[in-house]
Amino acid sequence: MLPVKIMNFYKALLVLTALLINTVFAQPNKVLIINSDSTIYRYQENASEFKKILQQNAYQWTELDLASHATESEEELKHLVQKDTAPLIYCIGTKAYSFVRGIAKGKKLLFSAAINWRRLDIGTETYGVANELSPSQELSLLRYFFPNVKKIGLLYNEKFSREYVETVKQDALAMGMEILNQPINKEDEVDTAMNGLLDKVDIFWIISDPIVLSSNDSVQKIFSAAKKHHKPVYAYSDVFIEQGAVLAISADIATIGRQSANLIMMIDNHKLPAGTVQIPAGSTVTLNKCSIDALNINFNQDALDSVNQLVNCKE
Repeated sequence: MLPVKIMNFYKALLVLTALLINTVFAQPNKVLIINSDSTIYRYQENASEFKKILQQNAYQWTELDLASHATESEEELKHLVQKDTAPLIYCIGTKAYSFVRGIAKGKKLLFSAAINWRRLDIGTETYGVANELSPSQELSLLRYFFPNVKKIGLLYNEKFSREYVETVKQDALAMGMEILNQPINKEDEVDTAMNGLLDKVDIFWIISDPIVLSSNDSVQKIFSAAKKHHKPVYAYSDVFIEQGAVLAISADIATIGRQSANLIMMIDNHKLPAGTVQIPAGSTVTLNKCSIDALNINFNQDALDSVNQLVNCKE
Protein backbone atom coordinates (compact mmCIF):
# COMPACT_ATOMS: atom_id res chain seq x y z
CA MET A 1 0.00 0.00 0.00
CA LEU A 2 1.33 3.46 -1.02
CA PRO A 3 2.25 5.92 1.76
CA VAL A 4 -0.37 8.61 2.43
CA LYS A 5 1.90 11.43 1.19
CA ILE A 6 2.45 9.69 -2.17
CA MET A 7 -1.30 8.99 -2.56
CA ASN A 8 -2.07 12.63 -1.90
CA PHE A 9 0.56 13.64 -4.43
CA TYR A 10 -1.07 11.46 -7.11
CA LYS A 11 -4.52 12.84 -6.30
CA ALA A 12 -3.25 16.40 -6.66
CA LEU A 13 -1.53 15.46 -9.93
CA LEU A 14 -4.77 14.00 -11.33
CA VAL A 15 -6.71 17.16 -10.43
CA LEU A 16 -4.03 19.38 -12.00
CA THR A 17 -3.98 17.26 -15.16
CA ALA A 18 -7.76 17.49 -15.49
CA LEU A 19 -7.62 21.26 -15.16
CA LEU A 20 -4.92 21.51 -17.80
CA ILE A 21 -6.88 19.32 -20.22
CA ASN A 22 -9.99 21.43 -19.74
CA THR A 23 -7.98 24.61 -20.31
CA VAL A 24 -6.19 23.41 -23.43
CA PHE A 25 -8.96 21.48 -25.11
CA ALA A 26 -12.10 23.34 -23.97
CA GLN A 27 -14.26 24.42 -26.89
CA PRO A 28 -15.19 28.11 -27.05
CA ASN A 29 -18.84 28.88 -26.39
CA LYS A 30 -20.79 28.88 -29.62
CA VAL A 31 -24.18 30.11 -30.83
CA LEU A 32 -26.07 29.39 -34.05
CA ILE A 33 -27.89 32.52 -35.25
CA ILE A 34 -30.88 31.85 -37.51
CA ASN A 35 -32.29 34.98 -39.14
CA SER A 36 -35.69 35.00 -40.86
CA ASP A 37 -34.45 37.61 -43.34
CA SER A 38 -31.28 39.63 -42.79
CA THR A 39 -32.31 42.19 -45.44
CA ILE A 40 -35.03 43.49 -43.07
CA TYR A 41 -33.51 46.39 -41.16
CA ARG A 42 -34.81 45.51 -37.69
CA TYR A 43 -33.63 41.90 -38.04
CA GLN A 44 -30.25 43.07 -39.33
CA GLU A 45 -29.81 45.57 -36.48
CA ASN A 46 -30.90 42.96 -33.96
CA ALA A 47 -28.27 40.51 -35.20
CA SER A 48 -25.54 43.16 -35.38
CA GLU A 49 -25.92 44.25 -31.75
CA PHE A 50 -26.24 40.63 -30.62
CA LYS A 51 -22.92 39.71 -32.25
CA LYS A 52 -21.12 42.72 -30.76
CA ILE A 53 -21.85 41.47 -27.24
CA LEU A 54 -20.91 37.89 -28.14
CA GLN A 55 -17.60 39.05 -29.55
CA GLN A 56 -16.83 41.03 -26.40
CA ASN A 57 -17.37 37.85 -24.37
CA ALA A 58 -15.30 35.49 -26.55
CA TYR A 59 -18.27 33.62 -28.00
CA GLN A 60 -18.18 32.19 -31.49
CA TRP A 61 -21.16 31.96 -33.83
CA THR A 62 -22.37 30.69 -37.16
CA GLU A 63 -25.23 32.23 -39.11
CA LEU A 64 -28.04 30.93 -41.28
CA ASP A 65 -30.23 33.39 -43.17
CA LEU A 66 -33.42 31.63 -44.23
CA ALA A 67 -34.21 34.22 -46.90
CA SER A 68 -30.88 33.66 -48.67
CA HIS A 69 -31.50 29.88 -48.67
CA ALA A 70 -35.01 30.18 -50.12
CA THR A 71 -34.20 27.92 -53.09
CA GLU A 72 -33.10 25.04 -50.87
CA SER A 73 -35.51 22.36 -49.70
CA GLU A 74 -36.75 22.17 -46.13
CA GLU A 75 -34.79 18.97 -45.63
CA GLU A 76 -31.57 20.65 -46.75
CA LEU A 77 -32.15 23.49 -44.31
CA LYS A 78 -32.92 21.05 -41.50
CA HIS A 79 -29.64 19.27 -42.22
CA LEU A 80 -27.72 22.56 -41.96
CA VAL A 81 -29.24 23.25 -38.54
CA GLN A 82 -28.85 19.74 -37.17
CA LYS A 83 -25.21 19.33 -38.19
CA ASP A 84 -24.23 22.53 -36.40
CA THR A 85 -22.62 21.76 -33.04
CA ALA A 86 -23.74 24.92 -31.23
CA PRO A 87 -25.78 24.05 -28.10
CA LEU A 88 -27.55 27.44 -28.24
CA ILE A 89 -29.69 28.77 -31.09
CA TYR A 90 -30.78 32.39 -31.45
CA CYS A 91 -33.84 32.84 -33.69
CA ILE A 92 -34.59 36.29 -35.10
CA GLY A 93 -38.20 36.60 -36.27
CA THR A 94 -41.21 34.29 -36.10
CA LYS A 95 -40.25 32.37 -39.25
CA ALA A 96 -36.85 31.43 -37.86
CA TYR A 97 -38.27 30.24 -34.54
CA SER A 98 -41.14 28.28 -36.10
CA PHE A 99 -38.70 26.54 -38.44
CA VAL A 100 -36.25 25.56 -35.71
CA ARG A 101 -38.70 24.68 -32.92
CA GLY A 102 -39.33 21.09 -33.97
CA ILE A 103 -35.89 20.11 -35.26
CA ALA A 104 -33.44 21.37 -32.64
CA LYS A 105 -33.91 18.70 -30.01
CA GLY A 106 -31.54 18.88 -27.08
CA LYS A 107 -30.65 22.50 -27.78
CA LYS A 108 -31.71 25.67 -26.02
CA LEU A 109 -33.58 28.26 -28.07
CA LEU A 110 -33.78 32.01 -27.70
CA PHE A 111 -36.06 34.16 -29.87
CA SER A 112 -36.59 37.86 -30.48
CA ALA A 113 -38.48 40.04 -33.00
CA ALA A 114 -41.39 37.59 -32.97
CA ILE A 115 -44.77 39.33 -33.21
CA ASN A 116 -47.07 38.31 -30.35
CA TRP A 117 -44.84 35.61 -28.86
CA ARG A 118 -47.70 34.19 -26.77
CA ARG A 119 -49.01 32.33 -29.81
CA LEU A 120 -45.71 30.49 -30.33
CA ASP A 121 -45.09 26.91 -29.26
CA ILE A 122 -42.95 27.58 -26.18
CA GLY A 123 -41.03 24.64 -24.71
CA THR A 124 -39.14 24.30 -21.42
CA GLU A 125 -35.85 24.97 -23.21
CA THR A 126 -37.17 28.09 -24.93
CA TYR A 127 -36.39 31.65 -23.89
CA GLY A 128 -37.09 35.01 -25.49
CA VAL A 129 -37.19 38.76 -25.57
CA ALA A 130 -40.69 40.00 -26.41
CA ASN A 131 -41.21 42.25 -29.41
CA GLU A 132 -43.60 44.51 -27.54
CA LEU A 133 -43.51 46.37 -24.26
CA SER A 134 -45.83 45.18 -21.52
CA PRO A 135 -49.46 46.39 -21.80
CA SER A 136 -49.10 48.34 -18.55
CA GLN A 137 -46.06 50.19 -19.92
CA GLU A 138 -47.86 51.13 -23.13
CA LEU A 139 -51.03 52.21 -21.34
CA SER A 140 -49.07 54.27 -18.82
CA LEU A 141 -47.27 56.13 -21.60
CA LEU A 142 -50.51 56.67 -23.51
CA ARG A 143 -52.16 58.18 -20.44
CA TYR A 144 -49.08 60.32 -19.76
CA PHE A 145 -49.25 61.88 -23.24
CA PHE A 146 -53.05 62.00 -23.49
CA PRO A 147 -54.47 62.22 -19.94
CA ASN A 148 -58.02 62.83 -21.21
CA VAL A 149 -58.22 59.45 -22.95
CA LYS A 150 -60.70 57.17 -21.19
CA LYS A 151 -61.96 54.76 -23.84
CA ILE A 152 -59.57 52.90 -26.14
CA GLY A 153 -60.65 50.85 -29.13
CA LEU A 154 -58.77 47.94 -30.66
CA LEU A 155 -59.28 45.10 -33.13
CA TYR A 156 -57.83 41.64 -32.57
CA ASN A 157 -58.11 38.01 -33.54
CA GLU A 158 -59.13 35.53 -30.84
CA LYS A 159 -56.65 32.86 -31.93
CA PHE A 160 -53.59 35.09 -31.86
CA SER A 161 -54.29 37.84 -29.33
CA ARG A 162 -56.96 36.76 -26.85
CA GLU A 163 -54.57 36.39 -23.88
CA TYR A 164 -52.86 39.70 -24.65
CA VAL A 165 -56.17 41.58 -24.92
CA GLU A 166 -57.40 40.14 -21.63
CA THR A 167 -54.25 41.44 -19.95
CA VAL A 168 -54.70 44.83 -21.63
CA LYS A 169 -58.29 45.11 -20.38
CA GLN A 170 -57.30 44.34 -16.79
CA ASP A 171 -54.40 46.81 -16.83
CA ALA A 172 -56.59 49.52 -18.37
CA LEU A 173 -59.25 49.12 -15.69
CA ALA A 174 -56.60 49.45 -12.99
CA MET A 175 -55.61 52.79 -14.53
CA GLY A 176 -59.15 54.11 -14.85
CA MET A 177 -59.45 53.46 -18.58
CA GLU A 178 -61.65 51.13 -20.61
CA ILE A 179 -60.81 48.91 -23.58
CA LEU A 180 -63.53 48.45 -26.20
CA ASN A 181 -62.31 45.50 -28.24
CA GLN A 182 -63.77 43.97 -31.38
CA PRO A 183 -62.65 40.50 -32.58
CA ILE A 184 -62.26 39.82 -36.31
CA ASN A 185 -61.55 36.60 -38.19
CA LYS A 186 -60.30 37.95 -41.51
CA GLU A 187 -59.08 41.13 -43.17
CA ASP A 188 -62.33 42.02 -44.97
CA GLU A 189 -64.01 42.54 -41.58
CA VAL A 190 -61.77 45.52 -40.74
CA ASP A 191 -63.97 48.20 -42.36
CA THR A 192 -67.17 47.17 -40.61
CA ALA A 193 -65.46 46.63 -37.27
CA MET A 194 -63.73 50.02 -37.37
CA ASN A 195 -66.90 51.91 -38.30
CA GLY A 196 -68.80 50.24 -35.47
CA LEU A 197 -66.10 50.98 -32.92
CA LEU A 198 -64.67 54.43 -33.58
CA ASP A 199 -67.66 56.53 -32.51
CA LYS A 200 -67.50 54.90 -29.05
CA VAL A 201 -63.82 55.55 -28.27
CA ASP A 202 -61.38 58.42 -27.70
CA ILE A 203 -58.46 56.76 -29.51
CA PHE A 204 -57.79 53.63 -31.55
CA TRP A 205 -54.86 51.38 -30.60
CA ILE A 206 -53.03 49.25 -33.17
CA ILE A 207 -51.63 46.13 -31.52
CA SER A 208 -49.39 43.59 -33.23
CA ASP A 209 -52.10 41.18 -34.36
CA PRO A 210 -51.23 39.27 -37.59
CA ILE A 211 -54.84 39.10 -38.81
CA VAL A 212 -55.64 42.77 -38.21
CA LEU A 213 -52.35 43.72 -39.88
CA SER A 214 -52.39 41.00 -42.53
CA SER A 215 -51.64 43.39 -45.41
CA ASN A 216 -50.91 47.00 -46.32
CA ASP A 217 -54.50 47.27 -47.50
CA SER A 218 -55.72 46.36 -44.01
CA VAL A 219 -53.55 49.09 -42.50
CA GLN A 220 -54.89 51.62 -45.00
CA LYS A 221 -58.46 50.69 -44.03
CA ILE A 222 -57.68 51.37 -40.36
CA PHE A 223 -56.26 54.82 -41.03
CA SER A 224 -58.94 55.75 -43.56
CA ALA A 225 -61.67 54.90 -41.06
CA ALA A 226 -59.88 56.79 -38.28
CA LYS A 227 -59.56 59.86 -40.48
CA LYS A 228 -63.21 59.65 -41.49
CA HIS A 229 -64.29 59.53 -37.83
CA HIS A 230 -61.72 62.14 -36.81
CA LYS A 231 -60.09 59.84 -34.24
CA PRO A 232 -56.38 59.56 -33.34
CA VAL A 233 -54.43 56.33 -33.72
CA TYR A 234 -51.90 54.99 -31.20
CA ALA A 235 -49.48 52.28 -32.38
CA TYR A 236 -46.96 49.79 -31.06
CA SER A 237 -44.40 50.68 -33.75
CA ASP A 238 -43.11 53.87 -35.33
CA VAL A 239 -43.65 52.40 -38.82
CA PHE A 240 -47.25 53.67 -38.45
CA ILE A 241 -46.23 57.27 -37.87
CA GLU A 242 -46.00 57.90 -41.62
CA GLN A 243 -49.57 56.65 -41.94
CA GLY A 244 -50.73 59.26 -39.43
CA ALA A 245 -50.50 57.67 -35.96
CA VAL A 246 -50.25 60.40 -33.30
CA LEU A 247 -48.06 58.35 -30.97
CA ALA A 248 -45.92 55.22 -31.23
CA ILE A 249 -44.16 53.47 -28.37
CA SER A 250 -41.87 50.79 -29.76
CA ALA A 251 -39.22 48.52 -28.32
CA ASP A 252 -35.70 49.72 -29.13
CA ILE A 253 -34.23 47.32 -31.72
CA ALA A 254 -30.57 47.72 -30.76
CA THR A 255 -31.38 47.22 -27.09
CA ILE A 256 -33.24 43.99 -27.88
CA GLY A 257 -30.15 42.66 -29.67
CA ARG A 258 -27.89 43.43 -26.70
CA GLN A 259 -30.48 42.15 -24.23
CA SER A 260 -30.77 38.89 -26.19
CA ALA A 261 -26.99 38.40 -26.09
CA ASN A 262 -26.85 38.91 -22.33
CA LEU A 263 -29.80 36.57 -21.97
CA ILE A 264 -28.19 33.79 -23.98
CA MET A 265 -25.04 34.00 -21.88
CA MET A 266 -27.16 33.63 -18.75
CA ILE A 267 -28.83 30.59 -20.33
CA ASP A 268 -25.41 29.16 -21.17
CA ASN A 269 -24.34 29.54 -17.54
CA HIS A 270 -27.61 28.08 -16.17
CA LYS A 271 -28.50 31.35 -14.46
CA LEU A 272 -32.03 31.67 -15.81
CA PRO A 273 -35.26 29.79 -15.03
CA ALA A 274 -36.62 27.65 -17.87
CA GLY A 275 -39.13 29.26 -20.19
CA THR A 276 -38.20 32.86 -19.36
CA VAL A 277 -39.47 35.56 -21.75
CA GLN A 278 -38.32 39.09 -20.93
CA ILE A 279 -39.95 42.43 -21.70
CA PRO A 280 -37.74 44.71 -23.85
CA ALA A 281 -35.41 46.79 -21.70
CA GLY A 282 -35.56 49.90 -23.88
CA SER A 283 -38.19 51.85 -25.77
CA THR A 284 -38.45 54.59 -28.38
CA VAL A 285 -41.20 57.22 -28.19
CA THR A 286 -42.29 58.93 -31.42
CA LEU A 287 -44.82 61.77 -31.30
CA ASN A 288 -46.52 62.99 -34.47
CA LYS A 289 -47.15 66.68 -33.77
CA CYS A 290 -48.47 67.14 -37.30
CA SER A 291 -51.29 64.61 -36.78
CA ILE A 292 -52.05 65.98 -33.31
CA ASP A 293 -52.46 69.50 -34.71
CA ALA A 294 -54.60 68.26 -37.61
CA LEU A 295 -56.97 66.52 -35.20
CA ASN A 296 -56.86 69.47 -32.77
CA ILE A 297 -56.47 67.22 -29.74
CA ASN A 298 -54.89 68.14 -26.42
CA PHE A 299 -51.77 66.43 -25.12
CA ASN A 300 -49.50 66.83 -22.13
CA GLN A 301 -46.86 69.39 -23.11
CA ASP A 302 -44.66 68.27 -20.22
CA ALA A 303 -44.42 64.83 -21.85
CA LEU A 304 -42.30 66.27 -24.68
CA ASP A 305 -39.20 65.64 -22.56
CA SER A 306 -39.88 61.90 -22.95
CA VAL A 307 -40.02 61.99 -26.76
CA ASN A 308 -37.17 60.41 -28.75
CA GLN A 309 -38.46 61.61 -32.09
CA LEU A 310 -40.83 64.50 -32.76
CA VAL A 311 -42.45 64.57 -36.19
CA ASN A 312 -43.62 67.94 -37.51
CA CYS A 313 -45.51 68.71 -40.69
CA LYS A 314 -43.44 68.81 -43.87
CA GLU A 315 -43.27 72.25 -45.38
